[in-house]
Amino acid sequence: MQISKIEINHLVKPLGFDLGKKLHIAAFLDEAVQTNEIDRRLAIKQGEEVVYDSGWEAATDLIFEDVDLALVPRSRYMVEVATKINGQELAETSYFETGYLKEKMDGDWIVTSKLDLHSLILEKKFTAETVKNARLYVSGVGLFEAYLDGQKVGDEYLAPGFTDYRYYVQRASYDVTSLVTPGNHLLRIVLGDGWYRGKLGLAQHGGVPDNYGSELKAIADLRLVSADGEEVIATDDSWDVVTSPVTHSGIYYGEDFDETISRQVLEKAVVKQAPGKYLLDRRSLPITAHEEFIPRVIMTQSGDQVLDFGQNLAGWVEFKNRLPKGDKVTIDFGEIMQDGEFYRDNLRSARAQFTYVSGGEEKWIRPHFTYFGFRYAKVTGWSGDLTASDFKAVALYSDMAETGNIQTDNAEVNRLFENVKWGQKSNFVDIPTDCPQRDERLGWTGDAAVFALTASYNMDTYQFNKKFSYDIAVEQSRLAGKVPLYVPSVGNDDGGKAVWSDAATIVPWVSYQRSGDKAILRQNIGAMMSWVDWVHDRALANGNEHLWLGDDQLGDWLALDTEDIMKLKGKTPDDLIASAYYYYSAKIVSQAAEVLGMKHEYQYYRQLSRLIKEAFIKHFYTPDGLAIANTQTGLALCLEFGLYPAAAKKGLVNSLVTKIEGNRNHLDTGFVGTPLLLPALTHNGQEQLALRLFLNTDFPSWLYEVKKGATTIWERWNSVEEDGHIAKNGMNSLNHYSSGAVMAWAYEDLVGLTQAGKNVIFKPLISSKFKEVAGQVMLPTGLVKASVKLEKADQVTILLEIPLGSQVKLDLPAGQMTVNGQAFGGKLLKSGSYMLQLQLEAPIVEACDVHTPLKEFASHAALTEKLSKLVPFWGFLTIPGNLDHFGQYSLFQLSREMRGIGFKPFEDKDIESINQVFKEYALGE
Repeated sequence: MQISKIEINHLVKPLGFDLGKKLHIAAFLDEAVQTNEIDRRLAIKQGEEVVYDSGWEAATDLIFEDVDLALVPRSRYMVEVATKINGQELAETSYFETGYLKEKMDGDWIVTSKLDLHSLILEKKFTAETVKNARLYVSGVGLFEAYLDGQKVGDEYLAPGFTDYRYYVQRASYDVTSLVTPGNHLLRIVLGDGWYRGKLGLAQHGGVPDNYGSELKAIADLRLVSADGEEVIATDDSWDVVTSPVTHSGIYYGEDFDETISRQVLEKAVVKQAPGKYLLDRRSLPITAHEEFIPRVIMTQSGDQVLDFGQNLAGWVEFKNRLPKGDKVTIDFGEIMQDGEFYRDNLRSARAQFTYVSGGEEKWIRPHFTYFGFRYAKVTGWSGDLTASDFKAVALYSDMAETGNIQTDNAEVNRLFENVKWGQKSNFVDIPTDCPQRDERLGWTGDAAVFALTASYNMDTYQFNKKFSYDIAVEQSRLAGKVPLYVPSVGNDDGGKAVWSDAATIVPWVSYQRSGDKAILRQNIGAMMSWVDWVHDRALANGNEHLWLGDDQLGDWLALDTEDIMKLKGKTPDDLIASAYYYYSAKIVSQAAEVLGMKHEYQYYRQLSRLIKEAFIKHFYTPDGLAIANTQTGLALCLEFGLYPAAAKKGLVNSLVTKIEGNRNHLDTGFVGTPLLLPALTHNGQEQLALRLFLNTDFPSWLYEVKKGATTIWERWNSVEEDGHIAKNGMNSLNHYSSGAVMAWAYEDLVGLTQAGKNVIFKPLISSKFKEVAGQVMLPTGLVKASVKLEKADQVTILLEIPLGSQVKLDLPAGQMTVNGQAFGGKLLKSGSYMLQLQLEAPIVEACDVHTPLKEFASHAALTEKLSKLVPFWGFLTIPGNLDHFGQYSLFQLSREMRGIGFKPFEDKDIESINQVFKEYALGE
């Protein structure tokens, strides 16, 4: 047993990050250990001076919260965590290093008057003696890469990330000690248009240039520390500005890279004025290279050579250049093959192309200031046939640790979960984008809001979300609390729409709940309140301060129950969704204020949320408790948010079941309803119907996409039609992630790991539809792991690993249980490793029930004979042709439809009796 990792603000050995005023330091063990208490100690040194020492203290975990230090700029702090566990003493060290904090850089910004260039290079020759350490602090807009003697500095790409550059630009910090040897050196900073200056956004077709500025510029301090002191090589008028082999680049455009062009020295200017209001230490996680894929080569019917990398992803293609000098190769990118040909019409106006003119040197070639969304790449201009080993696809995304995982005995379900993760990886490129391939790639807030919980289970998204939440607050500061549709807003201030703008409250709150770290709430509480206040002002202006009525909304985006002629949003009323999320955000703000000890704000927003709920129930329900919004989304939303009269819950559940069964046991939800639908069923006694929806393989369903060969999540349920053609609707991405939010349900309700602070409630959905389900979830204390195996109909084996500082509350079916071989009748398990053997009172079998379509059991004569004695209208069903005609309906649904011909709907006792017959029949087979 040892300490495997120390995190400082959820980062491992952070260099130059904005760390805030209080540190969150956590250590993790490499194995589960069974204990009630430990002793622990945290010590932090700056040089030889101890600047923080907690002393030995009794504790239950290795999390040190709100460590208050007066940090010094550009300093390394050594962190030591020690613990005594069961008589064994462990210790581990790590470090963090500050950036400039509030100090100004020595360098000035360098620009050129040549505004028609899409890339340029700043360079400086210098001579170094023996150095003890060397740091490069650098920023540039649009994007930059730094090189020292031809070697790239750092392992990140697309720096300094995507922000509202008018407000702030980020500064990166790199340790270059190993690169600065005694002698002569050349430091180069290469710039490209990027998000800052390239065409971007939706204001016009293909994007608008110069959204944030028209000049490429950079600033740098190279600080060399030797025995004689410190030397700073800063950007000034001694630097040269020269042309770049990148002749054109853009996020949508792609890149043109010509190694044959001649170098030219350009005019330059040194200016004090920064691109934005602030130049700050970084908040963004680095965008780094991750998985690599070697392709297979396809020859299309028209004779094109296409590379199939087997996975849709965001990144680029790298290749081994073997071309003679002057030869040009072109690579186009697409997501799908259609009728045996390369297809890319769904990229709309995005050129998404990489061209390279060879300099004649054999080496690996890649783009620099762009990225692509693709599975396939068409290569033209290559001499001869393509060799697969000369090419690789490289996935680029923000450097988040992959923490969550789910595995089952169903290969299609496993592929779905991989698709969800790849949708996240492909779209978490500094900001949570909507898609990585077409002329959009913007930080749509609605996608981020509905997927935030799933994202946090899949990967450690705390710092990613903290930066994005800061960006949301930056936009709100300009817009009096309103949240635009996407962040950064790229000049489009349209927003103030339910669900999308509620990312202002949802993303910080989910991040806090998952991590236990209050820093993101402290950072964003003002913005969270200002969003709710903005809605309150709109509600007042529209005539009812406790309901959000009458405003234009995006509704249940891309739902299938639509009456919208554009097929963009569903039937669930805008006012209902808006008012529900008004309540939800007010409630979140009250909870956040309570966490932060803001008593007045807690009381105000709690009361506001209560008044909204009262007004909601009065407005959206009839006096007898029937919901006015009778859609799958509307019903699921009311159930999950608790927005219903006390006596109306049962009716809501029955209405939801009826709506689903009326749709052939399929969903018809969009962005809003999809994340809520299966939880609403599972949390209200409809687990089997939730599983049926989840495991459907025909359209519309999650597994329909898998059956069609998807390796990511689609934008629409029918992005690819039954005939294999991509749907023709002008807006179709095969790499969206929003409907992948179902994976949060899988973590919490299928695997059964529902987080409660540092602890977990374990309630797996044990079903004969899965013989094995295993998963893991990151808690603030470490990974909790669970696997469930249905050995026999009445025997279950469960393995649990619980990290130090956490405990698991068991919520399992009735039966006799042993834990590690000993009889166990309790409900709580503390940290450690356990094997649970459960002998069930009620066997788990594959049985039909009152919600099963007739066609699935009508041919079983012995079963239908028993049912005929319990189902009053069975005689009607036996009329020739009726069983075929009504075969897609369930007994539950028919019992409600038969009221028109004199039969009463089933009561609870009827349903219970019918389900018992189904179960007895299944056990007897």
